[in-house]
Amino acid sequence: MEKHEVEIGQDAQSDHTIEQVNKEPEKSAYGGDAALANAPMRYKIIALVTALMLPIGSHFSASALSAMKKQIKANLLIDNTRYGVLSASVSIINTVFPIAGGLFMDIFGSVWGTLAVNITIIVGSLLTAIAAKYNSFPLMVVGRVIFGIGSGLIVTMQESLLSKWFRTQSLAIAIGMQLSISRLASFLGTLVANPIAQRTGDWVWSFWLSLILCAFSVIMNLVYAAVVKHLSGDNPISKNEALKLKAKKSFKFRSIAKFPVFFWGIIVIEFIYAAVWSSFQTISTELVQVHFGTQDVLAGYTASASLVVPIVATPILGIIMDVLGGRIIILLLSAVFLILSSALLGWTYVNAVVGMVFYSISLAFGPIAMITSIGMILPSDYIGTGLGLYKSSNNIGTSILDIVVGVVQDNTADQAYTGVMLVYIILAAIGFVFIAILLVTQRFYLKNLLETSRLKRMALMKEKNDKELVYIHQGLDSYTDVPVKRRNYVFIIAYVAAFIVAWVLFFVYSASGRVAG
Repeated sequence: MEKHEVEIGQDAQSDHTIEQVNKEPEKSAYGGDAALANAPMRYKIIALVTALMLPIGSHFSASALSAMKKQIKANLLIDNTRYGVLSASVSIINTVFPIAGGLFMDIFGSVWGTLAVNITIIVGSLLTAIAAKYNSFPLMVVGRVIFGIGSGLIVTMQESLLSKWFRTQSLAIAIGMQLSISRLASFLGTLVANPIAQRTGDWVWSFWLSLILCAFSVIMNLVYAAVVKHLSGDNPISKNEALKLKAKKSFKFRSIAKFPVFFWGIIVIEFIYAAVWSSFQTISTELVQVHFGTQDVLAGYTASASLVVPIVATPILGIIMDVLGGRIIILLLSAVFLILSSALLGWTYVNAVVGMVFYSISLAFGPIAMITSIGMILPSDYIGTGLGLYKSSNNIGTSILDIVVGVVQDNTADQAYTGVMLVYIILAAIGFVFIAILLVTQRFYLKNLLETSRLKRMALMKEKNDKELVYIHQGLDSYTDVPVKRRNYVFIIAYVAAFIVAWVLFFVYSASGRVAG
């Protein structure tokens, strides 16, 4: 590994050029997305508040469907494997689209693109509700695929926007708030889906409510677009500057092979843990029903405990990471709590809330550590691409594990969840080893950037961001002087192989819906 992977380019860039960039804040608009990090705090706050509202409808809709697993199986006459296919319908399509969304963000920025994505979410939610009303499994798969296109893109765009605005300072706080709002929406979806179905006497009403909240997100999206357009209008650029920016708006796929190896390490960890976290959310309500013999509504209340901690903890964790650092240590703790949660819920009859809270702690600690690390490791004009790959790996792993979990459960005596929990524990243990390796190596090769406290980290990130601005003001790519790292091709090949496996499993089991044999 190169000892200076945290650096963006060669140190040949003159200090005079960097100082010139710093002395011209009024021209920061043409500095592209790297300039957002230097914007006044009042603009950042407006961007934060509006951006946080973008994916509320999609998060509520996704969790409401998971909470209704028992009713979906009964009304659509499907087994656990086919439910796994239905669940994977959202994630499978997002093995591709988050990357496209990330590339779009990095090349063109994003204002109206988020609006188009939220409209896609509404269309998918509408088809899902219609499919539920007419008990159509094929239509529901189509609806979830369309919904998945939008839901994956909107989260990638949101995280990318926040990372670009707050990368030099307070990034962990911004991402902590984003995760808190997202988990709150998911918590409410899990909590209210079954009670709404019971009180209205119609299980489809949970899906109609999801549609209404998706419409609310569109309204917030319009507000965000108006605000960003207003802010950009305050920073007119010259014709020469516009030509430089236009020249910059191209993407070099070869640059992915220049990404730091630590980025790919985070992607591997995300592939494992996001698959377990997401898969668990799709089965949590039925897990409580089957293993603990709990009734539908109470099971939904119990399962919703798995989403409580992130609502409160992620903003606090953001402050802790921003001031003290410790991202990888927090990620290690996430792995420990996931193992404990799976063991308690799979083989004991300790109150299910305990296991759900342990899972919730894992869910609070893990994502914020990884997302903020990517925002620090990559240059600003590749953050969208990096987060797109991050989200894509999330969905590849989830697509595979959703189907594997359905197969394992269908082949376990009495369709119990012991086999599923064992799979979770094995994966979490493997991930723990990778996290431990990341903790040690980043200390030597990234100057302990992911663990260090605020003052030292801000100095490192300020230096990094100023060098990026030098390149961008010259119309150059941030990775212009960085060589291709051949070992990255190993990660890229592994990524493509997992992608192919996910799609093969999806088509095989969506066609058969049964375990061959």
